[in-house]
Amino acid sequence: MSFRLVLTILLWLAVARCAAAPPTGPGSTAATKTMTFSILEDYDKGEDLADVARDFALFRELGITTWRGSFGWDDYEPDEGQYDFAWLHSFMALAEQQGVSVRPYVGYTPDWAAGGPDGDGQAWNQPPRDQQTWSAFLEALSAEVHHHTNVRSIEIYNEQNVSQWWEGSVGDYAATLRSAAAATGGLELLMGGLVFPDVDWIEGLCGEGRAGDVFDVLPIHAYPETWTPDGVTVENYLGEKFRTGFVESADRACGRKRIWINETGFATTPGRSEIDQAAWWVRAIATFAAEPRVEHIGIYEIKDLAPDRPAIGDAPNYHLGLAAADRRKKLAFSTVKLMVALLGTEPFTPGALDVLSRSGKAELYHHAFFRRDGSTVFVVWNRTADDNVAVGLPRPGQVVEHALDGGVTEHTPDAASLEVPLRAGVPRIFELHDQRGVSVSR
Repeated sequence: MSFRLVLTILLWLAVARCAAAPPTGPGSTAATKTMTFSILEDYDKGEDLADVARDFALFRELGITTWRGSFGWDDYEPDEGQYDFAWLHSFMALAEQQGVSVRPYVGYTPDWAAGGPDGDGQAWNQPPRDQQTWSAFLEALSAEVHHHTNVRSIEIYNEQNVSQWWEGSVGDYAATLRSAAAATGGLELLMGGLVFPDVDWIEGLCGEGRAGDVFDVLPIHAYPETWTPDGVTVENYLGEKFRTGFVESADRACGRKRIWINETGFATTPGRSEIDQAAWWVRAIATFAAEPRVEHIGIYEIKDLAPDRPAIGDAPNYHLGLAAADRRKKLAFSTVKLMVALLGTEPFTPGALDVLSRSGKAELYHHAFFRRDGSTVFVVWNRTADDNVAVGLPRPGQVVEHALDGGVTEHTPDAASLEVPLRAGVPRIFELHDQRGVSVSR
């Protein structure tokens, strides 16, 4: 993870920030989709695999069995033509044993292979000096990972639309991506995740860069309220301008791609509580899942970094975990487990119920998810004020409320609506079951 460049975010917001578009109702034509989840947790070559196994146990407890993290070129080809994949095989075998699929991103250029501009005296964020050398490494890496059954894709570098992570040009990256497509043995190919939805960058990649036909997934990153300016929130990070600005531009330039938010998180830095983090995760998962084109959420990360562990970036990098560095679970661990059970196990159609504010105070947000099993999940919150709302229910049935810690309360509303008091910034999470009371909670 990295320090987020405020100026780049401001540039995006200048063209893309807006209030969330009005949600659609149960009769919406929004497409049914299946939401998937992964966890980003980087492991350096040589990491204690017993320690990794303890992390994988937490993955499984969350109900998430997909890992994303780096395979560093500098780790696995430290000298030209000298490959060192022994630990990688052990890691992949452990993941297989634990039932964990892997979606690595490949980056971190070794000193001997670096080329192009060098603004910071480091090699790892420079483009490859020549594409033939890069292709040779990817062919060797792909041959090795094909010995395992659990690799799902390869992603090429990471956050390449800011110079801190990629000192080359868009054209350099396009050439690197095209080389990867030819060298990765048919694996699903992900463009490196963008720091923010960058219209100019994606148009350059797929226009003049001619790389639109070589990758399958277009990932973006989202750290609102951790690495964004004041006023940028979960609720306005995406919105109508995201759809009509970024998504339509990407579709036009690159062809229709699957869109993932494959990194997102909230840091419990001093002054930010575990309740703040847990509430943020509900708001984020509900908001992103409601976006019609977003079909995957990548959680950063399973545990905080230990204070003595080096990281690229600033203080929030050490506090983004769902657990502390010693694996003590934060409140958000239970919250994410809940949201994955509600939205990651059954196809749903995003929409909304009728919600009436009794106070008329801004900022009220709400989303509903109409699951294929007949239940409805709905989430409502007022970001800035206490409020009382009436939620219109589409049919009679049992209503179960889920607390941030996973606790359950049953409600018996009348046939028309459910009265819900709100505390500023704290979302409330409900399931409406049919009269048989079928539950999807885990």
